[in-house]
Amino acid sequence: MRHVHSPHSTRSNLIRCSVLLLTSLLAANVSGQLASSYQQPVGAADNSNKHIAAGYRALFTCSATFHGNRELEQILEVELHDTKPLGLPAPVIDHQRRRVSASDGNGDVRTAVYRPNMGCTLLPGDIPAGDAVFLPSLATMPTPEPVAELPTNIDPRFDNVLDAAFTSERFGSGSVTSAVIVIRGSSIVAERYGNGFSRETAYRTWSTAKSITAAMIGIAEAEGLLDLDEPAAIPEFASPGDPRANITWRHLLTMSSGLYSQGANTSAVYFGGQDAISSATSGHLEAEPGSRWKYANNDTLLLLRGLRHVLNDDEAYLRFAYESLLHPIGMHRTVMETDHAGNLIGSSQVYTTPRDLARFGLLLLNDGVWEGQQILPSDWIDTVTTPAPAKPQIDGQQGYGGQFWLLNSFEGIPADTYTTAGNKGQLVTVIPSEDLVIVRTGVNPNGIRWNQVELVRAVLEAQTYAAKQ
Repeated sequence: MRHVHSPHSTRSNLIRCSVLLLTSLLAANVSGQLASSYQQPVGAADNSNKHIAAGYRALFTCSATFHGNRELEQILEVELHDTKPLGLPAPVIDHQRRRVSASDGNGDVRTAVYRPNMGCTLLPGDIPAGDAVFLPSLATMPTPEPVAELPTNIDPRFDNVLDAAFTSERFGSGSVTSAVIVIRGSSIVAERYGNGFSRETAYRTWSTAKSITAAMIGIAEAEGLLDLDEPAAIPEFASPGDPRANITWRHLLTMSSGLYSQGANTSAVYFGGQDAISSATSGHLEAEPGSRWKYANNDTLLLLRGLRHVLNDDEAYLRFAYESLLHPIGMHRTVMETDHAGNLIGSSQVYTTPRDLARFGLLLLNDGVWEGQQILPSDWIDTVTTPAPAKPQIDGQQGYGGQFWLLNSFEGIPADTYTTAGNKGQLVTVIPSEDLVIVRTGVNPNGIRWNQVELVRAVLEAQTYAAKQ
């Protein structure tokens, strides 16, 4: 079991390791004594609001520049494409201080700051940019051990699938694909990248991050830190008589908390500078926990709120994903971004590469085992692919498990097929019966959807053709 330090040892470790954690800021923010200048009930906000749009532009430009190694010209055309109609000034990049500022055109300037191992964080309006040194940091985290590249055995019989993914409308009119990787067994058999992207180009996972969060929760359960069927450890729900105290970890995992939310909308957290805790804990109970399925980012954020509480050690919390999941399987180009109060925004804000996502897919394909080491609990894949009780499966529609989507109700799709799913088409699909992992990443404009079911069908056709040769 992971050793959880006492508060005293935590402070000693922070000093000894020179980890810059503004503990007083974190504590005040968690208790609600210090609110960011922009807060909305349950974190919902309008993306057309110029305050939100400026935060979007600052954060995306920061992550794409300092972690994705992209140029501003392409960032303006790709990441910031959806904000073009607002006519906002171009973001200003400060390479020396590794920060980006973006104006809303009305005198409000939003700033995002990059820190090693943690990516970018958007500052709220009440923390001056000059004070960003006090943001949580993992600058001293040990460098992970080198790992071998994934084996590659390119099979040209998948070329037609790649051609269609990048050059046709078969999988979604108007979609823009940045990468496709197909893994059969343990080898990459197909791989291609779009213009301006490569195997080293990191991009936001959007809601594929939720599946990474689910893996973290599985590891935490295996370490005895939680029990899925016990109430989730949310301090804000602990007041006597609060009905939210009956929400379990499993309810949150399966998007069945019963909490009020404005759907998946948490733009005030993602781009407004609101902290994740004030967003996720502000919803009232409107349905009995476990009785209703409703896709909501706040359920995922509450999983991480609970994890932070049971670890009782902010440094251990920030290191948890790296030490227990990402680095052991070689996901070295992946960063878990946080809000200004050190809360992981694991519902969307993870930056990674297609090759790292392929590693995650391989871990899932192999029932949580990586090079002989059991990273995820042996029964965890069954847990997250079991249909959520509050969301019965319907033929021809995606089902839902535990922070994963189920594709097994579509004609021609194997019954064990499941997938991550992120906005703009960030997808890691696993088909154990066919020994396949399919990674697709994209930068689809708003309103454009990628047809992952059709891609899976195309890969299966190519797989069948290859098997006959």
